[in-house]
Amino acid sequence: MSRNTASAEEIAPLVLELARALRARRTHPNGHPVVVGALARGAAVLRALGSDCDVALEVSDAGLSRRGGAALSCPGAAELATELRTRAIARLCLDARAQLADLTQLVELLLRPAPELSGPGGAQALLQTAGANGIELAGSAPAPTPVTRALEVESSGSGEYFAKHIAELVKLLAELERCDDFGGYNLIANKVDTCVDVLIRSKRCLDGYRAVVVYCRHATDRALRSDAIRREASDRLRRLACNEAMLDAVVEQACSASALASVQATQVLVAIGAPAVAALLSHCAGAKDASRERAGQVLIAMGDEALAAVVDELRSGVPDRARRAARLLGEMQNPRGVQFLADTLRSSDVALAREAARALAKVSTDAAVHALVAGLRLPAAIAEGCASCLGGMRHASAARALGELLDLERDYPDGLRREAIRSLGRLASVEALNRLKQVLDHAPFFGRARFRALRIAAAQAIGQIGGPVAIQTLHPHARTGDAEVRQACQEAIRRVERGIAGR
Repeated sequence: MSRNTASAEEIAPLVLELARALRARRTHPNGHPVVVGALARGAAVLRALGSDCDVALEVSDAGLSRRGGAALSCPGAAELATELRTRAIARLCLDARAQLADLTQLVELLLRPAPELSGPGGAQALLQTAGANGIELAGSAPAPTPVTRALEVESSGSGEYFAKHIAELVKLLAELERCDDFGGYNLIANKVDTCVDVLIRSKRCLDGYRAVVVYCRHATDRALRSDAIRREASDRLRRLACNEAMLDAVVEQACSASALASVQATQVLVAIGAPAVAALLSHCAGAKDASRERAGQVLIAMGDEALAAVVDELRSGVPDRARRAARLLGEMQNPRGVQFLADTLRSSDVALAREAARALAKVSTDAAVHALVAGLRLPAAIAEGCASCLGGMRHASAARALGELLDLERDYPDGLRREAIRSLGRLASVEALNRLKQVLDHAPFFGRARFRALRIAAAQAIGQIGGPVAIQTLHPHARTGDAEVRQACQEAIRRVERGIAGR
């Protein structure tokens, strides 16, 4: 049987899943469900292609392409090309023998630093040692092999078929832009939807994405579109973008590094509303830091539309998802999320509770401050997190609550008190300095050793506040008294003096 090269449309889902797996693997351990899920879907794509079809990808400065073909524009292509290019891999070939375990070895290899792949035989030798089958890597064009032979041939009929639909879609969208009659708009839009459906089923989501952008523009165009057409465009936008594959493509665009594409796709997601939130949350699960940050920015732009879905994630009971949702609520800075974060402070999952405390500090409203102050009465591990977060909030009640923890006549854990001292040092207010001075001055004849660690922490915090008043406060204890406290005060004075001299 003759062997055929997989088409760009057939390759697209495999490229996307490999890119997703690489992203997820950077934040999750090997074997994590998110990583395994992406690789399992990639292996399924290879199985579906059949034994007579190979995938050959070439890497160049232009990005990722089929062998001898145009650059791929599918989601994940640029990211995968960067990872391969960084490791001096010019070609990646896969066939139907590649199983989940083999793709796992490929991802693990692409996570290794480039110098580790420069030994004899390079990346290919390492893959073979790991027992990966059906995958070939090359730093330059290799000699023909069972995997790479006859890869130049592709069905010209398939290319003509998609070219016809793309040309038809472009023509219809141009007509739709000119149409201002409701009946005519519906007729043209029906043809657009049919054309886009063909492209989506053939995994050409980015070609269909043009229609999503046009519908979005019409749905929000109050100047030129009638209310009836705007409502119709809005309805079609939601129906079209609720397709999972299309929605993934829009999210990929919104979270991409391309400013224009990102802004345009973000506008689309905001117009879609709540149905887009789940796709964004899913993207956050496996994205790199920069991409995850852009996803968070889209959720911020969506406002209350996104809040309910993120809160559901917070209450999911799945630790990773809940902590990620808490971080997102902090980044979204939506005041309506404060109560949900305040409730989460009481979670039995200490890591989740501390994440909720950090999120409240980012929201930074009066209600958020009060929630953190209330959190000081929770178990020590959580209370310390709340105390640390209050150190970044310029709010009178924050300084007052932290100061109360330094009442040495009352029984508070020393770890919580030390965290309160450090936070007062960051607040650097007059009230904070007075409270810290009281701790530093507290040197009873009996039990002096018990308060030594607190006094040292207070000296360091006063040094952080700085200024002449800090030196005046520290000076008496830098000459006499407990040796360790004396040394801490001397170091703090030197720090303050360096700060003054550097102004």
